[in-house]
Amino acid sequence: MATQTIAPSTETMSIGELAKRMGVTTRTVRYYEEKGLLVGVIRGANGRRMYTAEHLYQLRLIRRGKLLGMSLAEMKELVEVFRRTGTERSVIQRSIDILTSHLEEVEDKLRKLESYRRLLTGEIKRIKALL
Repeated sequence: MATQTIAPSTETMSIGELAKRMGVTTRTVRYYEEKGLLVGVIRGANGRRMYTAEHLYQLRLIRRGKLLGMSLAEMKELVEVFRRTGTERSVIQRSIDILTSHLEEVEDKLRKLESYRRLLTGEIKRIKALL
């Protein structure tokens, strides 16, 4: 994946347009905004939220993070890294760190489950022998 800097866009869209483009509900968009995951939202003269291409990118980060089991705090961190640096490269680097940590946790859980599996198998054999 090529690293790119996302240029601010002057094109704006409504919350309904953003939600439709991302396949989520407007409530979901508001929720992410309330949780600080969707930042930099501006309001028009009429008081309505206006979203840009940057918000599409933020929502893509959030959806991908959710799919990969990231916490809200981890997803917020990725959005903040992007907002601070404006580059995907920095987001990718931090994502690798977070996902590596998740992978280590999964591998540890698998080792523990395998140990538990062996314990159960042994106990079943032991008590079957009592019959």
